[in-house]
Amino acid sequence: MTEPTTARQKMLNRLQKLEPGSLVHYRDFADLGIAPGTVAVTLSRLRQAGVVQHVMKGTYRLPLQSRFGPVPVSEQQVMQVLLQTAAKQLRGYPTGVTAFNRLGLTTQVAQEIEIATPRPGRPRKVGNVRVRFVQSRGEVKLADVGLRQVLDALRRIRRLPDTSPATALLRLREQVKQLAAGDKTRLVRLAQVYNPATRALLGAILEVLGENKLSAKLLASLNPLTTYKLELSDLALPNRTKWRIQ
Repeated sequence: MTEPTTARQKMLNRLQKLEPGSLVHYRDFADLGIAPGTVAVTLSRLRQAGVVQHVMKGTYRLPLQSRFGPVPVSEQQVMQVLLQTAAKQLRGYPTGVTAFNRLGLTTQVAQEIEIATPRPGRPRKVGNVRVRFVQSRGEVKLADVGLRQVLDALRRIRRLPDTSPATALLRLREQVKQLAAGDKTRLVRLAQVYNPATRALLGAILEVLGENKLSAKLLASLNPLTTYKLELSDLALPNRTKWRIQ
Protein backbone atom coordinates (compact mmCIF):
# COMPACT_ATOMS: atom_id res chain seq x y z
CA MET A 1 0.00 0.00 0.00
CA THR A 2 1.41 3.38 -1.04
CA GLU A 3 1.95 5.83 1.80
CA PRO A 4 0.23 9.24 1.42
CA THR A 5 2.50 12.03 0.21
CA THR A 6 3.41 14.41 3.02
CA ALA A 7 2.99 18.18 2.76
CA ARG A 8 6.77 18.56 2.74
CA GLN A 9 7.15 16.12 -0.15
CA LYS A 10 4.36 17.77 -2.13
CA MET A 11 6.06 21.12 -1.74
CA LEU A 12 9.47 19.68 -2.64
CA ASN A 13 7.98 18.15 -5.76
CA ARG A 14 6.63 21.56 -6.73
CA LEU A 15 9.93 23.29 -6.02
CA GLN A 16 11.85 20.78 -8.12
CA LYS A 17 9.90 21.92 -11.19
CA LEU A 18 11.15 25.51 -10.82
CA GLU A 19 14.32 27.04 -12.19
CA PRO A 20 17.12 27.97 -9.76
CA GLY A 21 16.71 31.57 -8.65
CA SER A 22 12.90 31.47 -8.97
CA LEU A 23 10.79 33.31 -6.42
CA VAL A 24 8.38 31.26 -4.33
CA HIS A 25 5.30 32.59 -2.52
CA TYR A 26 2.87 30.98 -0.10
CA ARG A 27 0.17 31.20 -2.78
CA ASP A 28 2.20 28.98 -5.14
CA PHE A 29 1.13 25.97 -3.06
CA ALA A 30 -2.55 26.88 -2.71
CA ASP A 31 -3.69 24.15 -5.10
CA LEU A 32 -1.95 21.35 -3.20
CA GLY A 33 -4.54 21.09 -0.45
CA ILE A 34 -2.07 22.12 2.27
CA ALA A 35 -3.15 24.42 5.10
CA PRO A 36 -1.58 27.89 4.83
CA GLY A 37 -0.01 27.54 8.27
CA THR A 38 1.62 24.28 7.24
CA VAL A 39 2.97 25.90 4.07
CA ALA A 40 4.54 28.69 6.14
CA VAL A 41 6.10 26.29 8.65
CA THR A 42 7.39 23.96 5.93
CA LEU A 43 9.01 26.79 3.95
CA SER A 44 10.66 28.00 7.14
CA ARG A 45 12.09 24.52 7.75
CA LEU A 46 13.19 24.23 4.11
CA ARG A 47 15.01 27.53 4.55
CA GLN A 48 16.85 26.13 7.57
CA ALA A 49 17.78 23.11 5.44
CA GLY A 50 19.13 25.37 2.68
CA VAL A 51 16.51 24.33 0.13
CA VAL A 52 15.12 27.88 -0.20
CA GLN A 53 16.31 31.35 0.80
CA HIS A 54 14.17 33.87 2.67
CA VAL A 55 13.59 37.10 0.72
CA MET A 56 10.86 38.79 2.77
CA LYS A 57 7.70 37.80 4.62
CA GLY A 58 5.78 35.32 2.49
CA THR A 59 8.44 35.19 -0.23
CA TYR A 60 11.33 32.77 -0.70
CA ARG A 61 13.78 32.02 -3.49
CA LEU A 62 15.44 28.91 -4.83
CA PRO A 63 19.23 29.25 -4.47
CA LEU A 64 21.15 30.20 -7.61
CA GLN A 65 24.83 29.50 -8.06
CA SER A 66 27.35 30.81 -10.56
CA ARG A 67 30.97 29.82 -11.00
CA PHE A 68 31.80 32.71 -8.70
CA GLY A 69 29.49 31.55 -5.91
CA PRO A 70 25.93 32.26 -4.75
CA VAL A 71 23.99 34.79 -6.84
CA PRO A 72 22.09 37.33 -4.69
CA VAL A 73 18.50 38.43 -5.25
CA SER A 74 18.38 40.61 -8.36
CA GLU A 75 17.01 44.13 -8.61
CA GLN A 76 14.38 42.84 -11.03
CA GLN A 77 13.19 40.27 -8.48
CA VAL A 78 13.01 42.93 -5.78
CA MET A 79 10.77 44.96 -8.10
CA GLN A 80 8.64 41.89 -8.76
CA VAL A 81 8.16 41.26 -5.05
CA LEU A 82 7.43 44.84 -4.05
CA LEU A 83 5.57 46.33 -6.99
CA GLN A 84 2.83 43.80 -7.73
CA THR A 85 0.09 42.32 -5.58
CA ALA A 86 -1.05 38.71 -5.90
CA ALA A 87 -3.77 40.01 -8.27
CA LYS A 88 -1.07 41.65 -10.47
CA GLN A 89 -2.14 45.13 -9.40
CA LEU A 90 0.60 47.74 -9.22
CA ARG A 91 1.64 48.95 -5.76
CA GLY A 92 4.13 51.52 -7.04
CA TYR A 93 6.91 52.11 -9.54
CA PRO A 94 10.70 52.54 -9.52
CA THR A 95 11.96 56.11 -9.41
CA GLY A 96 15.15 57.85 -8.32
CA VAL A 97 18.59 56.86 -9.59
CA THR A 98 17.43 53.42 -10.80
CA ALA A 99 14.82 54.96 -13.10
CA PHE A 100 16.97 57.93 -14.12
CA ASN A 101 19.79 55.58 -15.11
CA ARG A 102 17.43 53.69 -17.41
CA LEU A 103 16.26 56.99 -18.90
CA GLY A 104 19.87 57.71 -19.83
CA LEU A 105 20.10 60.72 -17.50
CA THR A 106 22.90 59.45 -15.28
CA THR A 107 25.56 56.76 -15.27
CA GLN A 108 25.49 56.45 -11.49
CA VAL A 109 24.57 53.04 -10.15
CA ALA A 110 21.93 53.16 -7.43
CA GLN A 111 23.01 52.14 -3.94
CA GLU A 112 19.37 51.53 -3.09
CA ILE A 113 16.10 51.14 -4.97
CA GLU A 114 13.60 53.96 -4.60
CA ILE A 115 9.93 53.12 -5.08
CA ALA A 116 7.14 55.67 -5.40
CA THR A 117 3.87 54.46 -3.95
CA PRO A 118 0.64 56.03 -2.68
CA ARG A 119 1.23 54.43 0.73
CA PRO A 120 4.97 54.55 1.46
CA GLY A 121 6.30 52.52 4.35
CA ARG A 122 9.60 52.37 6.20
CA PRO A 123 12.87 51.55 4.40
CA ARG A 124 13.53 47.85 4.23
CA LYS A 125 16.00 45.30 2.97
CA VAL A 126 14.94 42.65 0.45
CA GLY A 127 17.63 40.02 0.16
CA ASN A 128 20.76 42.16 -0.07
CA VAL A 129 18.99 45.12 -1.70
CA ARG A 130 18.06 48.24 0.26
CA VAL A 131 14.70 49.75 -0.65
CA ARG A 132 13.34 53.20 0.18
CA PHE A 133 9.75 54.31 -0.36
CA VAL A 134 8.59 57.79 -1.35
CA GLN A 135 5.16 59.30 -1.84
CA SER A 136 3.81 59.03 -5.38
CA ARG A 137 1.65 61.71 -6.94
CA GLY A 138 -1.73 59.97 -7.15
CA GLU A 139 -2.61 56.33 -7.82
CA VAL A 140 -0.23 54.35 -10.02
CA LYS A 141 -1.25 52.71 -13.30
CA LEU A 142 1.07 50.53 -15.35
CA ALA A 143 0.54 52.59 -18.52
CA ASP A 144 1.64 55.74 -16.67
CA VAL A 145 4.89 54.48 -15.13
CA GLY A 146 7.20 55.73 -17.90
CA LEU A 147 5.46 59.10 -17.96
CA ARG A 148 5.70 59.46 -14.18
CA GLN A 149 9.42 58.69 -14.33
CA VAL A 150 9.90 61.52 -16.83
CA LEU A 151 7.97 63.88 -14.53
CA ASP A 152 10.01 62.72 -11.53
CA ALA A 153 13.21 63.51 -13.45
CA LEU A 154 11.91 66.97 -14.37
CA ARG A 155 11.03 67.58 -10.73
CA ARG A 156 14.56 66.67 -9.63
CA ILE A 157 16.43 68.18 -12.58
CA ARG A 158 18.74 70.19 -10.30
CA ARG A 159 19.59 67.11 -8.22
CA LEU A 160 20.22 64.43 -10.86
CA PRO A 161 23.61 62.80 -10.16
CA ASP A 162 26.55 62.98 -12.59
CA THR A 163 24.87 65.43 -14.98
CA SER A 164 23.85 69.07 -15.31
CA PRO A 165 20.31 70.45 -15.60
CA ALA A 166 21.04 71.56 -19.19
CA THR A 167 22.31 68.12 -20.25
CA ALA A 168 19.42 66.34 -18.58
CA LEU A 169 16.96 68.73 -20.20
CA LEU A 170 18.19 67.83 -23.70
CA ARG A 171 17.65 64.15 -22.99
CA LEU A 172 14.22 64.67 -21.43
CA ARG A 173 13.09 66.96 -24.23
CA GLU A 174 13.95 64.25 -26.75
CA GLN A 175 12.00 61.68 -24.73
CA VAL A 176 8.95 63.94 -24.60
CA LYS A 177 9.29 64.59 -28.33
CA GLN A 178 9.19 60.86 -29.07
CA LEU A 179 5.93 60.32 -27.17
CA ALA A 180 2.73 59.60 -29.07
CA ALA A 181 0.12 62.37 -29.06
CA GLY A 182 -2.05 60.53 -26.54
CA ASP A 183 0.90 60.03 -24.20
CA LYS A 184 1.76 63.73 -24.33
CA THR A 185 -1.82 64.56 -23.36
CA ARG A 186 -1.65 62.07 -20.49
CA LEU A 187 1.70 63.50 -19.43
CA VAL A 188 0.11 66.94 -19.06
CA ARG A 189 -2.77 65.46 -17.08
CA LEU A 190 -0.39 63.66 -14.72
CA ALA A 191 1.71 66.81 -14.31
CA GLN A 192 -1.22 68.63 -12.73
CA VAL A 193 -0.49 66.93 -9.38
CA TYR A 194 3.23 67.76 -9.52
CA ASN A 195 4.79 70.95 -8.16
CA PRO A 196 4.59 74.21 -10.16
CA ALA A 197 8.27 74.10 -11.19
CA THR A 198 7.75 70.71 -12.84
CA ARG A 199 4.66 71.98 -14.66
CA ALA A 200 6.53 75.09 -15.82
CA LEU A 201 9.47 73.07 -17.13
CA LEU A 202 7.22 70.59 -18.93
CA GLY A 203 5.19 73.46 -20.38
CA ALA A 204 8.32 75.16 -21.70
CA ILE A 205 9.51 71.89 -23.27
CA LEU A 206 6.16 71.30 -24.96
CA GLU A 207 6.10 74.86 -26.28
CA VAL A 208 9.57 74.41 -27.80
CA LEU A 209 8.25 71.23 -29.44
CA GLY A 210 5.30 73.12 -30.93
CA GLU A 211 2.68 71.58 -28.61
CA ASN A 212 1.06 74.94 -27.92
CA LYS A 213 -2.36 73.67 -26.80
CA LEU A 214 -0.82 71.38 -24.22
CA SER A 215 1.66 73.98 -23.00
CA ALA A 216 -1.17 76.51 -22.62
CA LYS A 217 -2.94 74.17 -20.18
CA LEU A 218 0.16 74.07 -18.01
CA LEU A 219 0.72 77.81 -18.25
CA ALA A 220 -2.83 78.40 -17.03
CA SER A 221 -2.11 76.30 -13.92
CA LEU A 222 0.79 78.52 -12.80
CA ASN A 223 0.98 81.63 -10.67
CA PRO A 224 2.21 84.35 -13.08
CA LEU A 225 4.29 85.96 -10.32
CA THR A 226 6.26 82.88 -9.25
CA THR A 227 9.79 82.21 -10.53
CA TYR A 228 11.49 78.82 -10.67
CA LYS A 229 15.22 78.49 -10.02
CA LEU A 230 16.28 75.50 -12.11
CA GLU A 231 19.78 76.62 -13.19
CA LEU A 232 18.88 76.70 -16.90
CA SER A 233 20.19 79.29 -19.37
CA ASP A 234 18.61 80.78 -22.49
CA LEU A 235 20.82 78.47 -24.52
CA ALA A 236 19.36 75.41 -22.84
CA LEU A 237 15.78 76.72 -22.80
CA PRO A 238 15.18 79.67 -25.14
CA ASN A 239 11.67 80.40 -23.81
CA ARG A 240 12.59 80.22 -20.13
CA THR A 241 11.78 83.89 -19.49
CA LYS A 242 8.15 83.41 -20.54
CA TRP A 243 7.89 80.53 -18.10
CA ARG A 244 9.76 82.46 -15.38
CA ILE A 245 12.46 79.78 -15.21
CA GLN A 246 15.91 80.87 -14.03
